[in-house]
Amino acid sequence: MPRKKRPLDRDMGVVRDASLVIIACEDTYAVKQYFARFHTRKVQFHVLATEGGRSSPKDVLARLDAAKNDYATEDGDSFWVCMDTDHWVEANHIRNLRDVLRQCRQKGYEVAISNPCFELWLLLHFEEYTQTTEVPCSDVADALRQAAGSYRKDACDRLAIEPSQVDVAVARAKAMDRGLEDVLPSYPVTRVYRLLELLKERDAIRLL
Repeated sequence: MPRKKRPLDRDMGVVRDASLVIIACEDTYAVKQYFARFHTRKVQFHVLATEGGRSSPKDVLARLDAAKNDYATEDGDSFWVCMDTDHWVEANHIRNLRDVLRQCRQKGYEVAISNPCFELWLLLHFEEYTQTTEVPCSDVADALRQAAGSYRKDACDRLAIEPSQVDVAVARAKAMDRGLEDVLPSYPVTRVYRLLELLKERDAIRLL
């Protein structure tokens, strides 16, 4: 059996003992483009984006399982599922979503869930969000376009985001979070901030 490798990008100055952060997401563009704007030396993170429309919670979990199996892992590595509630909380989908969240807990995977969608995390870089009841993702995306000037899901890298805005987004998202035990939140919240806190604790990120 071939020896598993650690996917460390030496060309980006990643140190030999860097830890891995693997992020599997249901999005094709936005999550991957957002994290591509950060430079790391102590952490090498990889975003496993959706391809071919395979965006269900089970598909996201399967990608993360495959990555954990393929890579040589060490203490300090972490594995994340980044997903939206959006339409997955509808009656014909919620059972699958709850099952995936249960499996994540069993496997020790971290979950960065957003209600209703990742666009809420992006919006918090530009302004507070005060809505306290569930809203459709389209409403959040419209608010983001207005606050940022423009936004396209396949052009997240065009958002002008400064380092101070990342810190503000973390603080805003944390203030919106009503409880760590609320695995499937029924109110607007984005727990992507937990992933950013992990990277910041390790003094691992800076904007390119």
